[in-house]
Amino acid sequence: MISADRLARLQGALPFWVSLLLVPLALIGAARGGWTVLLLPVAAWYVFAGLDAALGLNTENADPETAEDRLRWYKPLTLVWVPVQFCLLFGLIWYVTGPGDAHLSALETVVLFFGVGVITGTIGINYSHELMHRQDRGERFMADFCWRWCSIRTFAPSISWCITAMSAPRATR
Repeated sequence: MISADRLARLQGALPFWVSLLLVPLALIGAARGGWTVLLLPVAAWYVFAGLDAALGLNTENADPETAEDRLRWYKPLTLVWVPVQFCLLFGLIWYVTGPGDAHLSALETVVLFFGVGVITGTIGINYSHELMHRQDRGERFMADFCWRWCSIRTFAPSISWCITAMSAPRATR
């Protein structure tokens, strides 16, 4: 079991903060197109698995009796992910249907949003799950808000209008 003292240290939370490094990969893929759209799903699946293999997988559970104030390095991450995910998802929808529409092919767009779906469906769902366990109503609201934009089949109705907007004829955009 991971002690409360170990949980209170920055070193314990740093592996989770690495998830924010996926956001620039999505932006690079959108801006450059081509093979760079593969960076996001490859990094999300294989780079993190490789890091686990190289550095060791932590299979311990945190002490459930850890006071909330000892989790000061974890709480900001779960809170910052919600607006980051929202801005990434809808910013990229805006970009590929507007300014970036000319340079991304249909395949590049599909692969780019596949990668976005990978991170919202893995990272977003985990952080929103953690926020759901919080007592604070604001944090639970953020969990519900984030959960709605996770790109997995269960929540497809929440994002179906995004897909409709992306597939609308050019004249109606």
